Amino acid sequence: MVETKGTAETSPTVVEAYRDYAPPPIFRRLVENLLRAVPPRYFLGLKTIILTNQEGESRDRKRQKVWSRNRKIRLVDARGYYSLASRSSEASIVLHVDNILRGMRPWELKAPLLCYEPLATVLYHEIGHHIHAEHKPVYEGKENVAEDWSGKLSGRFYRQHYWYLMPLFYPIWSLNKACRWMARRPRSD
Repeated sequence: MVETKGTAETSPTVVEAYRDYAPPPIFRRLVENLLRAVPPRYFLGLKTIILTNQEGESRDRKRQKVWSRNRKIRLVDARGYYSLASRSSEASIVLHVDNILRGMRPWELKAPLLCYEPLATVLYHEIGHHIHAEHKPVYEGKENVAEDWSGKLSGRFYRQHYWYLMPLFYPIWSLNKACRWMARRPRSD
């Protein structure tokens, strides 16, 4: 068995399965750009990333409900979900493109920083579920762990993709951190 490290073979396959829906032409490229920023070791066991819409889901999936942060939601109303590996199928991530893009204005898909934000949040959150389930289990709430991974992977992407903006972001980040520290300090009036 030949092991390939860091090649495209370790990256999951992106599959588009829409029904009566045409996503923006740039969407798949955005997903592929975001996937390039994830270390390949975290993709082990993750077979596919399916891009679909609500209508593209099967009847059973449309009826299915899942727990999210102490409440039940319909699976098709979610922006995405992670399916664990089973005996008959490998792990996969499903992204509902129509739900992700709901509320976005058309010009936001053309703005360099803004076009990645809603997609990165969802995609990296679901990859965080995979990392939590397969690679680094942490015994906290599953959603909290996935949110942490989403933040880490998003930060990595923006540092790699927009490295030239980092001199602007570090002073803003430091100022924000100092303001939060000052707000927490007890006042001595």
